[in-house]
Amino acid sequence: MTGLRENMRHIFVVLRSPKGHDIGMFCIFVAISAILWGVLALNEEEQRDIRIPVRLTHVPDSITMLARGPESINASVLVRGSQLLKMSMSSPSLNVDYRVYRQGDHVFLSNADLKALVRNTTGSPQVAVLYPDSISIPFTANPGVRVPVDVDYDVSAGPRSAMVGRPRLSADSVEVFTAGGTHSIRSVRTEPIVIAGLDGRVTRRVRLVAPSGARLIPDSVDVTFEAEPLIIKTRKVVIEPVNVPEGTRLITFPAQMTVTYMVPMSSYTSTDPRFRVVADYRKINRGNGSNMMKLSIVDVPRGLRNVFLANDSAEYIIEQL
Repeated sequence: MTGLRENMRHIFVVLRSPKGHDIGMFCIFVAISAILWGVLALNEEEQRDIRIPVRLTHVPDSITMLARGPESINASVLVRGSQLLKMSMSSPSLNVDYRVYRQGDHVFLSNADLKALVRNTTGSPQVAVLYPDSISIPFTANPGVRVPVDVDYDVSAGPRSAMVGRPRLSADSVEVFTAGGTHSIRSVRTEPIVIAGLDGRVTRRVRLVAPSGARLIPDSVDVTFEAEPLIIKTRKVVIEPVNVPEGTRLITFPAQMTVTYMVPMSSYTSTDPRFRVVADYRKINRGNGSNMMKLSIVDVPRGLRNVFLANDSAEYIIEQL
């Protein structure tokens, strides 16, 4: 505490000295200059490019806008520094009143209308350039019609996986709004989805393709695809002779052959596929001097992968009855 008092006493002694008096006057003049500069800067006009958000207001619940319209307007305006400071603190928006700018089945603002709104919003006396230079948003009072969603997809599982069921949608139908009738719109499609080598679950947010002049609510959906691992399974199947002439008997050794195949993990215990292993009499090649013949699998159910025989041939003998 004593040291602080000594320091303060030393500062007061310096300030009362002629040198301290000069430093104090210099600081006062610097502060006055900064204030004057700030006042001049805030009142100085300059051309600035600004972006103003657009809000559509006072739209009745019975009206559906068929287009979103611009989210913001880019404007080149003449403004003072004080106006820029005010806008940066308040974040003004361009409020487009549906009741004022409704024309037929559109909300329409000409270039002159937009400039007037920008001047009122910013307090600028001059608006040089606008983008977009006008706004036209169609709307309808017609009720929406609910239609189903079709998924446009090309999705394949990885080599050791299988697709599970059909794609799942967060919304399997949407409402379609148009200015005219919607009787010709039977369904809507998603944008194309392409996935290769899927080995798990994936969800994609995809936009819906709206017919010309229509609006979809919602305009996008979540689509979920799922693939699960494949499990190896085996079973013995009796070899069935086919195309054997009357009065002839074809006998194979062995009489059964092991078939190996892969099924999705979830259906491992419930899957009981019915397929046939055949020995085709017409495919016997007697000219090669061998007593072996080719076997083949037929009537393989869908959903099975990598189906093959433990041995693709068997010994045979032919008996005449």
